[in-house]
Amino acid sequence: MKLNTISIAGFRFIADLKDLITGSPTLLTGHNDAGKTAILDAVSFLLNDYSLTERDPTYASVGGPVPAVGTQAPRVKCTSVEGLFELSYEEQALLGLPGTLRLRRIAANGSPAAYEYFSMAADNEKLQGYAGLTNPQLEELISDLGLVKSGGGKPALLAVLDAAAAAAPQIELWIPAPVAAIKSLPRVQRFNPSGTTDAQDAIRSALQVAYKKFAEADKFSGSIATLEAELQVLLVAEAESIRSHIMSRCADIGSVQILPSVSIASGTGLKATQISVTGTAGEDVHLGEAGAGRARRVSLAVWEFTTGLLEDAGDVVILYDEPDTHLDYAHQREFMHLVRSQCALPNVKMMIATHSMNLIDGIDISDVVHIRHNAESRTVAEYLGDHSQVGQHLGAVAAALGLRNTVLLNERLFVGVEGATEIAALPVLFRLATGQQLEACGIAIWACNNNEGAVSFAEFLVSHGRNVAFLVDRDSKTLAKHVFSDAKLLNRQLDPNVHGLYIGDPSEIEDLFGNDLWVDVANSAWCRTDRPWVESDIEAHRSGKFSRDILEMFRTKSETGPSGKPDMVGTLALHLSQEDQVPPDLRAIFAELIARAT
Repeated sequence: MKLNTISIAGFRFIADLKDLITGSPTLLTGHNDAGKTAILDAVSFLLNDYSLTERDPTYASVGGPVPAVGTQAPRVKCTSVEGLFELSYEEQALLGLPGTLRLRRIAANGSPAAYEYFSMAADNEKLQGYAGLTNPQLEELISDLGLVKSGGGKPALLAVLDAAAAAAPQIELWIPAPVAAIKSLPRVQRFNPSGTTDAQDAIRSALQVAYKKFAEADKFSGSIATLEAELQVLLVAEAESIRSHIMSRCADIGSVQILPSVSIASGTGLKATQISVTGTAGEDVHLGEAGAGRARRVSLAVWEFTTGLLEDAGDVVILYDEPDTHLDYAHQREFMHLVRSQCALPNVKMMIATHSMNLIDGIDISDVVHIRHNAESRTVAEYLGDHSQVGQHLGAVAAALGLRNTVLLNERLFVGVEGATEIAALPVLFRLATGQQLEACGIAIWACNNNEGAVSFAEFLVSHGRNVAFLVDRDSKTLAKHVFSDAKLLNRQLDPNVHGLYIGDPSEIEDLFGNDLWVDVANSAWCRTDRPWVESDIEAHRSGKFSRDILEMFRTKSETGPSGKPDMVGTLALHLSQEDQVPPDLRAIFAELIARAT
């Protein structure tokens, strides 16, 4: 059974979260305490790997009266996690269930958690949920319904009721799930160590699992001494496999020794495990004192070993909670290789809760889910992309523009510009005019290659609820009417009066700078071979395509002329030293950007 989506209700800060995709992988990101770990716990609860506590049900209301001292605020009466499962043909035949199954685990009104599935059932409540009754109760129900039993055994009694239920009018509702379906749920594998000593604990836990498997095997018999010797041999071999795997994953460790000790007579079974580690220089290293990064890498290596044979494990849901905390960049990349190799297996689904920028930027945008709190302090999920045709197209736009997932998550205002000229000049001019960096103001400027790219950039981000504008030369509105007409913009869900910012007097950003500034930078950076530049040299080109013509003039009249428009305007920006040298129109645009990002 493959878990495709989950829906969570009444679990911690999650009041109602529907249809969260469990992908290969799905990456959960967001602020601390937004609900990422709660989602992982909810998946574990659904898959019978977590038991609810009294602190798990959501508080019933937000902003209500403050409870009296010594009393608890009321919580909801029902907590449920529903999964949409996909069954193979073999599972459908074995379990007698459809290929797509809605199954939930629900705890209501203080009752123990129970499994239910959504199915057709008899419209008569007496013909629902009778499978768990005792034989006397079944006989009483058959008599009450006026049915005739054909035998005294439970199968015969159930057959009578099954026939009556099938013949009765049908409705869709939640009914108790078969035990066989519950036993067929995907297995949960979770990794979330929280301390530096977990590396040693992980090794001992792996050996404890192996010991239990070996000790319960039917082949063992004989005296205690014989059993201890045989188990010792097997565990030493298992320890060697773990040791070899650690060495293959942690190249900065010189050597690892793992020596398990078995003592059946003492009643402890796996009596002790001696673990010694040396660095590449041959010095002893204690994992609890070796640094969080190395301990985390060893933990990951051991965990990877214990889950390494995933191909033979049936359907598995792997849950990672901050897996690359304490890992440096190189080892984060190694972890990404592990994630990709595990997700390549057809039986594996995965959810990862993380703040790691490298991890977030390392997967497809459609697999990132932003977890945050709404105004009522309840957890909501926000997708940056989707798997529909439109979502794939927009994701392709983001990839083509080089939009990183972390930027999409964190910046407060996105500004799409035409190309390299603006990218070279605007950050420098912004800092000079405002005394601040663009990044410090939460503003991301992105080169979109051309006018069409700038509009596509804005369309993509608006479709995902982001604060966005495109900033282009003023002449673009007339020269590219097919892109910037009000009707075209409205058709792409863009407001011409909100999302469009135009600059230039009359046409382009280069027009805004006075002749005196152009002369100063030209005499400093692109000296003429015959004489100094003068303002009339610049003014002579004001009536034509100004940026093109002065670029050609600087390149032909100077041996050190600019290589192109980005070089020309970027050099001009770097040459300025005072705030009032930034043209007033640009300063007004910058003030508008700051206001929008606030």
